[in-house]
Amino acid sequence: MSDLEIRSGGAIAVDTEQLRAVAWRLREFGIRLGEFADRARWVATDAEATASGFGVDLEARWLASGAERVAEQPAVLAAALDGLAAAYELIELRVQQAAATAAGDTDAARAIESRMAVLQQDHPAAARAADTAVYDWRGDGPIEMARQVAAATWWIPGMALPLAVGAGMLWSGVALAGLGRMSRPPGSTGPPAADAAATGTPTPGTGHRGGTRHPVPGGPATSVPPAPTVVRAVAPAAVSGPVTGLADAARRVPGAAEARIRVERYAMPGGGSQAAVYIAGTQAVSGGSGDPFDMRSNLELYRGERSASLESVELALREAGVDPGEPVHVFGHSQGAMLASALALEGTYDVQTLITYGSPVEAAVPDGVLSVGIRHTDDPVAGLAGGGHAETVGAPGSFVAERVADPGGGVQDLTLAAHGIERYGETAAMVDASSDPRAAALRDLWSTLGSAERVEVTEYAADRGSG
Repeated sequence: MSDLEIRSGGAIAVDTEQLRAVAWRLREFGIRLGEFADRARWVATDAEATASGFGVDLEARWLASGAERVAEQPAVLAAALDGLAAAYELIELRVQQAAATAAGDTDAARAIESRMAVLQQDHPAAARAADTAVYDWRGDGPIEMARQVAAATWWIPGMALPLAVGAGMLWSGVALAGLGRMSRPPGSTGPPAADAAATGTPTPGTGHRGGTRHPVPGGPATSVPPAPTVVRAVAPAAVSGPVTGLADAARRVPGAAEARIRVERYAMPGGGSQAAVYIAGTQAVSGGSGDPFDMRSNLELYRGERSASLESVELALREAGVDPGEPVHVFGHSQGAMLASALALEGTYDVQTLITYGSPVEAAVPDGVLSVGIRHTDDPVAGLAGGGHAETVGAPGSFVAERVADPGGGVQDLTLAAHGIERYGETAAMVDASSDPRAAALRDLWSTLGSAERVEVTEYAADRGSG
């Protein structure tokens, strides 16, 4: 039996309008029950008055009494649903207000604040419920990390408890600080992409078409590129043919050999092409090594800066002949997941799908991007995302699939076994086998790519420049 959880992502995983619609229908049902009770009471009174009841009056009174009791329950449940909808709307409004403030739209921020005040006046418990929902959502990861640290260090006298508490506090701090929420392309100085989309304000230097951001000629440069890197084609891995699922995609992520980026070009029926890009995780622990997929790039990306590894991915796409605006599907593990997220936010390509395995960030991608995150709650690297954004991000059907990779815990956790791409491949296979309706969009993707007339594969190694 699998402990896999598939959810829409964020603390807001429900449609508030649907909640209110259900509450309205429950109230209507309660009213109908009340009307039935009134009719039954009238029948009882009439039967008693005419002395022709033959027990009908007693039976009718019994039905009326039962209907009255049952009629109270829909109203109570409807009130609870309205309160829940208010709490979730309050979370959404807080996100929108932060976006409006960041974009400098004071009128929108004031309008949102007025709506929040009305909600809290009508539902006094909504603010506390919203705080609790966000706290519980962000608290799951730190609790699991503390448990795993305790299991891994039990053999160190007197250290297991303090280390576990310290780990829990560290990951709680990451979550509360929001360090793992990528809201703008690395190196961008403009408003966050998702914030601009929420307020209708274009990001400086970018345009918007079909849910994807495209550079505007003459727009200001957002950053100074890092030291130049070089990419070179290498012999691709043996796996070939169209990608068939999340587990198959995980097997295509490079890193075991020399390659760091894999680009698949799909020639589609009737003309046109699409690309699938697979990006490796961190390969060198040292910073500033010859391999741009090192810890220096990790830290730069996590701080929201451009990196040599990002330049490597962009070079590989150009070398492979992927044109700006071409439909692209990106897959990445660890640092590669941050790079894939950066591509989805940059907008040079029409990124339609973002699949991440063990990502230390969650990107606030536009509404036209299907976003799927595969996470392990006992993976400290994925824990750096801090739960991601409070609101659901990406296109309808986007989701997060999460599980504990090693429920038993132990010394092996010190090697970050839960972060390995092999373990994520196992979780991806569970998602592939799931009957969850949210996986339907992915099945459509595999079907579309499977219809390609041919697939050209190129893999690239990357070297950090010295300039």
